[in-house]
Amino acid sequence: SPSHKHVRLQPGEEEEFTVNVKNMEDEAVNVRPQVVIPPYGEHFAEEDWITVTPSSAELPAKGKQKFKVNVKIPKDAENGDYSVQIAFTNDTYPTPYPTPYPNYVNTLDIFIDVWELPRIEIMPTWIHGRMEAGEEYTYEIKIKNKKDEPVAINPKIEEEEWYGRYEQAIPDGWLTISAPASVGANAEATVRVTVKVPSTAETGMYEGIINLNIDDDSIEEWDQKVHLNIEVWKQPSTPFTDRFEVHQGEDFSVEITVRQFKYRHYGGREPVKPSFSVTLVSPIGERMQPEASRTVKTAHVSIGKGFLPPWEEKSEGIYRVTSMEYTEIYTVKNATAGIWTLEILPKNAEDFEYKITIGGEE
Repeated sequence: SPSHKHVRLQPGEEEEFTVNVKNMEDEAVNVRPQVVIPPYGEHFAEEDWITVTPSSAELPAKGKQKFKVNVKIPKDAENGDYSVQIAFTNDTYPTPYPTPYPNYVNTLDIFIDVWELPRIEIMPTWIHGRMEAGEEYTYEIKIKNKKDEPVAINPKIEEEEWYGRYEQAIPDGWLTISAPASVGANAEATVRVTVKVPSTAETGMYEGIINLNIDDDSIEEWDQKVHLNIEVWKQPSTPFTDRFEVHQGEDFSVEITVRQFKYRHYGGREPVKPSFSVTLVSPIGERMQPEASRTVKTAHVSIGKGFLPPWEEKSEGIYRVTSMEYTEIYTVKNATAGIWTLEILPKNAEDFEYKITIGGEE
């Protein structure tokens, strides 16, 4: 006890802990701990990383013994996960087929996470952009090198490793990358990713990855990949319509609301303020484009960074505007009786909602 131990150490560090071993047999047992390196995994530890004291012990029937286990990581160890097993006896489980190594019974499993303080910072690691078909935009990825020597980079475009139900890979030819060959010592560099969406592109979500290929052991491969999510859309050319009935002389109002969320624009430009072209068609066919009688702007403010990543904080201090809501209200008084038609043509709006109130102001 314990039978499992998790250790997180940097290269050159060590940790010591105690393991209690109890003999459950009715006779004495000779315990001689041995270090076993499982023959699987991405990284393999060395036996001399582990020292067990005492190196052997005679446990009487129902007797107990404390062992000290020292885990010491060499300074040149690579970052990653390592598995080590300590077998206190040679007892093994029988197996009907050959195994890569003996399946010991009395074991302590040690899981070692070798890590280092980040020497490379990437911001952002996720870009979510919304672009109209036929549009071009350049996103910037900042790489900060905290080392006293330069590191080489070689950004490449990869396909996303997974796709959702409505997602598809960014087509070849949409992306171009401009980047230096290296990031200087204690310096910062910018990788520019230009996205050019053809005017014939289908609307929808497109996924891709920019692998920065940073030549440094302190950063894992997965951590140096920037995920790129592009939502392609087209401005509608025909309005949304709805019909509603009004009695003679009644007042009615139309309230249109659109919301914008900051998280949908990670790593990209600020969203453009939405607007609407509103037309009301009377029962006798008269078309009118009323001015908004009232406009409302509502913001959601988080104290602190909220759910936004630190590179999105800029200089706003502790206050973070995480979403914005715009509302326009159109009012018609003493309306003509009959069926009215509402036409809404949005611009720069991801979606919207509307409310028709008949019979006076709220």
